[in-house]
Amino acid sequence: MQAIAQDLLDPGNAFAHLSYIFLITSMMMTSLRYLRILALLSGLAAIVHFTFRTQDNASLVWELLFVIANGLQLAILLYRSRKRDMRAEEARLLEHVLQVQEPSQQRRLLDLLEWQDVEEGKVLMKQGQEKPPLIYIAEGAAAIRHGGALVGVCGNGDFLGEMSMVTGEPASASVEVTNAMRIARFDRDALSQLFHAVPDLSRAFDNALNRGLAAKVLRMNQSAAQES
Repeated sequence: MQAIAQDLLDPGNAFAHLSYIFLITSMMMTSLRYLRILALLSGLAAIVHFTFRTQDNASLVWELLFVIANGLQLAILLYRSRKRDMRAEEARLLEHVLQVQEPSQQRRLLDLLEWQDVEEGKVLMKQGQEKPPLIYIAEGAAAIRHGGALVGVCGNGDFLGEMSMVTGEPASASVEVTNAMRIARFDRDALSQLFHAVPDLSRAFDNALNRGLAAKVLRMNQSAAQES
């Protein structure tokens, strides 16, 4: 046990420890891109260890092959993600709002949404509506009304219908367009099926919707504080 403790605490083994930390962390990643990056860092740290600490040529060769393989796979992954020429609004929704980085998952999501231009005065959903649409606002603004009274506004980057998506309840408010909008309308049924098949996407949506709800509540609280 004493020898093991000495090896663990030996500063000369720092890159070996770092290599395993990167490797173990990579196994916890749900994103293939981050998994590849961490595995690559693990291999590089191991190369430093075997080169300057142990002079273990056999292990060094295997680590070099490991780094090359992961580097190639990461390059292919990045190339494929850039090869599909996404519009700026699609890239913002998928990569920044939903934080979905995998090209295959991005393509599946794009198949389940429809981009629309909506004019001022259009009612996107009504209070009490069963299974209201899930909508992402790329541009524009809308008024949120409950019982006919204005309770809030929403705009760029917001979701509509997310509360119903989370709870399964009817729409809690009506939404009317106040400034012409550019929106993405999701197929809720197909989206639910996709979530069962790809749990990572379900988690990504949950996180994005929760962030959106928190931002809405914060805006409403700030507005109420200003009025009072």
